[in-house]
Amino acid sequence: MVDWLVDSLTDQPVAFMLEMGPSGYRSHDEDEVVCAQIQVLEDGVLMLRRSRTVLDQLTLSDHSVDGLPLDRWFFDDHFADCTDGYLFTRDVRLVADACVAWFRDEWGTRSTDDLGCDYRFPDELPRH
Repeated sequence: MVDWLVDSLTDQPVAFMLEMGPSGYRSHDEDEVVCAQIQVLEDGVLMLRRSRTVLDQLTLSDHSVDGLPLDRWFFDDHFADCTDGYLFTRDVRLVADACVAWFRDEWGTRSTDDLGCDYRFPDELPRH
């Protein structure tokens, strides 16, 4: 699963988002759900957010990485929906390993068949 995730995240454009959760999950379910969201920022930086609730889709004011501390896990309440922390890093394999471990340890996920994924690509404005 790590290699699949690394391939899915490599060479993606700024603002690309990959969301993962358990396959077959329905939003009206009230049970805790393990989720992860990865968004591509500028300069090859990825933002990984993990949660036990469905994560909101962020509308970032910019994708600049100026001033962001890299390779440090945060557990503060910056994102209200992010119950299990977030990370900024350029290390794609670190993000993939963290996601695979998260789903394996917290949900018993063994293969990509157990995951539901949503890929979101940035929209582009028409340029004339």
